Parts: sequence; structure tokens; C-alpha cells
Amino acid sequence: MNKNNAKNNAPELYTAEQLDKLEDHITKEYGDFPKVFRDREPYGIQVDIAVIPPDSENRFYTLVTMGLGAHHMDVPEELAGKKLDRAELVLCLPSNWNFDEETPETMWPVELLNRLAHLPVVNHTWLGWGHSVDYSTPFAPNTELSSALLLGTAFGDDASVCKLSDDDEINFYQVIPLYDAEMRYKIDHGTDALLDRFGKELDPVVDVDRSPVVDESTFELIDRFEEHAVKITEKQLDISDINAANHISAFLRWCIEHEMINEEFTDFFADELEEIRSGKLDIRRFLINSLDGEFTKEILTEEGKAFASFYYDFYSDEGSPCYPEDVDRMALEYFGEEKYNCEEFQNEAYLFVPFNEEYYLRMSRFINDNYSKFQG
Repeated sequence: MNKNNAKNNAPELYTAEQLDKLEDHITKEYGDFPKVFRDREPYGIQVDIAVIPPDSENRFYTLVTMGLGAHHMDVPEELAGKKLDRAELVLCLPSNWNFDEETPETMWPVELLNRLAHLPVVNHTWLGWGHSVDYSTPFAPNTELSSALLLGTAFGDDASVCKLSDDDEINFYQVIPLYDAEMRYKIDHGTDALLDRFGKELDPVVDVDRSPVVDESTFELIDRFEEHAVKITEKQLDISDINAANHISAFLRWCIEHEMINEEFTDFFADELEEIRSGKLDIRRFLINSLDGEFTKEILTEEGKAFASFYYDFYSDEGSPCYPEDVDRMALEYFGEEKYNCEEFQNEAYLFVPFNEEYYLRMSRFINDNYSKFQG
């Protein structure tokens, strides 16, 4: 159904009984809603938005859509029968939000919920956990937030589902506005990876001035020594911390030897690179001391950047080229399955492989094979 056709048809609506159950559920799980933004131009569906004001338990506004769930969304065949075809949306705002002034700065959350709710009708698609929508431009002049992510409601399991019958229910999803960089990171690495970046800082209440958990420099980072060294410390592994730089340094050396380091970097570290080539300087020490333990795309040529994006990806799809997986494969080949899975290694066998010329040659075999795939 396109937008124009939808406008010419009566919107899909809940039955009176279903609407009563929905409103009772919202009141019980989210709070009373003395104010409702009515959908003045319904098309396909009528999306009213309940406004629950702050109270002693929840010191923030809560907006809940009422109308999206009247439409059965087009869920994928593999999810048919899992009761995921009805949904409503939840968005939380600070207690000082002023709805009395209907300006772009105050009304964009209402507009966002309305636009999201109509997507399944207009585009014959569906909304569910982990789905995201990029609107490309900021929602309002007072914020750079420009995208939206759907997660489980922040109000608990009971609030997340409204049962209409034994075979029919409405799922509630929390809307989390995102910055452009966060959206790009989610697309590249997935919802779980983005949630890891938020950690305990994920607050369901919108903050138009919050600091992004992903910035532009994130897209330049390929790997970081510290992320692997912390495993040695936390698991008290009986190896030197420098081993955390082994696999990163092998890839860096390969890039140096294959002229995938840019001219500026090569000129600036000319002496150090000569010492690395001659064996006088441990490349791992160079990575830790001269590069602050970070291997970034900033130092690579354009071809090097493209190859690193193609291959050195911790979040590659199953079966896709993945350098971190090849690092583990090399460790399995080196130790054999029994030793690889021994209690001493605590699932970190890759950190125990001795770093020497044999290590580099073993990893080079994997890198060369995947560089050939990259070229093809």
C-alpha cells in the first residue's frame, strides 16, 4: 500500500475490545495518560500517541503509540507464527520536556514515532528488536540525533507484551535515537556490538546533548593492543602482556612489506621501519610505544584501507574473510585440538603462540590467501 492509496482508504483500527485491552495495558505498565496526540491525517493506520507524565516512580515522560498494532506486519516467513506481527513503540523524554510549545525542538519525538509507526504499512515491512531507521538529517535544530534503534522496552518483561488473545499479542519496543556515527557502526557491526559500546551508559530517556558512544575516529581503528592485553590481566594468564600485540604486529608487518603503509607514515618513521626490517626493533614494541598500541587505517594506503576493511573485521559474517578468525585457526594448527582447548589457555590460545619468524610466516599464508580473494 503506498501512501497515496492508503490515504484514500479507511485506516486499519483495533476492535473496541482490543483497544480496551491496549489502553488497560498501557495504564497498568506505563502509567495514566491524560494527554493524547491524535493522528490528524491517518493513512493506512491511525497512530495516536499517549503521553504519560513523570511521576514518583518514573521521573520522565513516556510516549506510547496506539495504532500501529492494529496492522499485521509482513514478518519474514521464518518468523511466521511467533506473534511478532503486531507492535507498538515507546519513547522516553526528560521530565522538563515542554509540550506546551509545539515547535520542531519539542515535537520531533512525536513526529518520529508517527513516521516509524507508518513504515510497516507504507513499505510492506516490519519492525522488531534490533531494527534501525536512518533519517540522514537531524530530527531538530537543537540536536544531531538523526536515526532510531528499536530495543526491548525499558519497563520490564510484563510491559513488553500485551495479550489480545491466546493466539494474538502486541510487542512493545523502546525507541533509542542515535547519532549518524552510531547508526553507521550498527550497520557495520550489528546491534549487539553497538550495545557493547553503550555499556551501562544506555539510558532509555532521550538526551539531545548526550555524547556519542561512537565517533569518526572509531571507523579508523582496526585493532587495539589494550583490548587483548586486558584478557591476560583479567584471566591471569601466564604469559607476557606483549603477546597481546602478536597478531596485530604480524598484520602490520605484512602491510609494511607489501607497501600498504602511506608515504607520510613511512617518512615519519623511516628509522624505526628500517630497524624493524633489519630485526633490531621488535615490531610489537613499535606498535605499543610509537603507535600507542593502536593499529588504524590512518597509516595505510587506500588499497591498504580497503584490504583491512575487507579482511580485518571482528564482525564478519559467517564464512566471510576474517583475520581474527584466521589468528585462531593458526593457533589451532600450531597447538593441535587438545592443547588448543586446554584449561591453561582459558579459550585464549591465540595469545600463547610464540612470536617469531615462524609465527609471521604462518599468518602470512592466511593473509596472502585472502589478499588474493580481495584482488579477485
